[in-house]
Amino acid sequence: MLDDKDRDPTSLFRRALRRALPPAIDADVKDLFDGDYYLRVNQDVREANINPLRHFERFGRQEKRRPNEWFSERYVFHGLDHSSHYGVPPLDAYLASKLQHKPRLVFVSHDASRTGAPAIILRLLEMFSKSGAFECFSILDDGGERLEEFQELSHTYVMSRNRHDKGFSDDEAFAEIARLFDRQGVFQNNQPVLALVNSAESLRIAQGLARQGVPMISLIHEIAAYYGREKFTEFGACSEKVVFPSEFVKKAAAKFSDMDMSKAWVRGQGLLTDGFGSMDRMRCRRTLCENLGLEEDAFIVLNVGTMDVRKGGDLFVDTAKLCLDALPADRPVYFLWYGKPDPSFSYPQEAVRAHGIEDRVRFLPSTPEIEQVFLGGDLFLLTARADPFPCVIHEAMICGLPVVAFREGGGAPELIGDDCGQIVDIYDLAAMAQAVLSYVDDLDLVNAHSGQAVKKIKDAWSYFDYQKDLYDLIKDVAPSPPSGWPELNPPEVPEHLVIMNATQHDLVVFESCEGLDPETPLDIALIDGRFSEEAEEVAERLRQLGHRVRHHQPKANDVASRAALVAKLLVNPRPQKLTLLNTLRFASTAQLRLLAYPIHAVETGPHVDVDLMYLALPYLSALDLTDIKAVENLVALNPNAERLVSLMPSFQKSDLNLPGVGKP
Repeated sequence: MLDDKDRDPTSLFRRALRRALPPAIDADVKDLFDGDYYLRVNQDVREANINPLRHFERFGRQEKRRPNEWFSERYVFHGLDHSSHYGVPPLDAYLASKLQHKPRLVFVSHDASRTGAPAIILRLLEMFSKSGAFECFSILDDGGERLEEFQELSHTYVMSRNRHDKGFSDDEAFAEIARLFDRQGVFQNNQPVLALVNSAESLRIAQGLARQGVPMISLIHEIAAYYGREKFTEFGACSEKVVFPSEFVKKAAAKFSDMDMSKAWVRGQGLLTDGFGSMDRMRCRRTLCENLGLEEDAFIVLNVGTMDVRKGGDLFVDTAKLCLDALPADRPVYFLWYGKPDPSFSYPQEAVRAHGIEDRVRFLPSTPEIEQVFLGGDLFLLTARADPFPCVIHEAMICGLPVVAFREGGGAPELIGDDCGQIVDIYDLAAMAQAVLSYVDDLDLVNAHSGQAVKKIKDAWSYFDYQKDLYDLIKDVAPSPPSGWPELNPPEVPEHLVIMNATQHDLVVFESCEGLDPETPLDIALIDGRFSEEAEEVAERLRQLGHRVRHHQPKANDVASRAALVAKLLVNPRPQKLTLLNTLRFASTAQLRLLAYPIHAVETGPHVDVDLMYLALPYLSALDLTDIKAVENLVALNPNAERLVSLMPSFQKSDLNLPGVGKP
């Protein structure tokens, strides 16, 4: 007989659950399971007073409950791109991949904003993550616009409160980090080999990691004079090595802190985006001039960044005024600054109005199309009072812009040298204006410095060069993982990228397309991810044909998410040739018009939109259609279409019924 206590619902549930649980637990599950976390976030399990690991194995795993504080579905979906993940729980895919047995790296950023320092660590994370050689973890002191990108490349944890929260003490932050690295949690059998800690703003996390015995290399981009002596000194104490982007920043640390400088190493970051600067220069120039109403023979001087005192917004305006006063009134020279203004610093806007030069000196908002701005310009004018080693310098130089900058204004002169621009004494605006004017009507000088700038970045400033040097440093200071240090290879640039849907219909189209050489291995991006039940079968057939296939995950099952995905695939890394197979509708004409590589589009079935074809046609190298009426309409609208458009064999009507892509 059961007494009243035994009839209690919780007791009955616990007894039934124990009978249902299997006797053995998967060893890999046990290694990544954090029982304290599981009980903390699952009230039902906690109140039932049952073994959390057994509950997870029997129920939580199927219910997609997280096994630990780190586990990221996004990382699994995006990082394990050999699989579509259709119908496969993320944890099962993760365990099957054996990713948890690879060497582990931790990446630390003070936030995930769209600013320079987070971009530097995010790009490093991307390269280590996509190498497939490491399992990656990220700790962020705060979130931001790029948080999802961190989550797609690593197991990501955002601190519960950030460094600006006065009610969150150092000891509380250290306790939170200690919990993350508890030896009974996810790291119980595979400790991180090293942490890359980015920015002086990440000091508290660095101190917490040091207390957990995690080896560390710190990447410090800031100038020590703007911080107390203790912060940089403490970074030196926490780190095996401290990497500065320039001698300028290193010297400031030596002068304004008591850091152990024997740990210091100078290596500036590389060009953030592979292939940056390869867009069609003439189209970019024409687009920039048309958008801003500038003359064809305009000379365009650029600066990019937040317009504040440190970046020298006032010095930019004053230099522009000196230049314009020295030039004939009809010589079209323009000074353009792209970036958000500093609300507390209004001098640049006031000075431009006072001088009446609003047409010649313009302040423009930040733009995601900054590459076409660089390619449309003629010269980069860096007026910063103190900029450690700005990423925009690599971008300006790879786009062929000579650079004029201040000596002692930061680390940029170390890269520019005397062959890619001109360096003048800081605050000598007359000399800076004269340097700008020396380029305005001297095309030979522009071309000479332009060519050297491009060559210098290509020769030694790719991001893989930067990653490789840091990896050598990691191997010098960190204990070797049990399996040894994996080899890192440069990112592969697709010779010919095909972007297509993971459907049987598109597979039939692919195999029938005369524009694709069946003897040439292709890089194929399937963009349906976990939303296509046909994806695995399609991928297997494509691999049988000798092609390299990757599954890419749209955020949701809709057109907008696929369009965002295609936009990424078009630029990083940039292919040498592109085929859009029933995916042209996901690419905007604004994107297509600036790409410098050949674009072949194939459109069949219900995706044939004549208006879309008409707009895209000027930017395509070939267009294959199955609808003869669409061909006739295009030729009627644009007689030049006849040389670009080909008629493919028709398909059976049943082949044209594409499976359910969500509606926009």
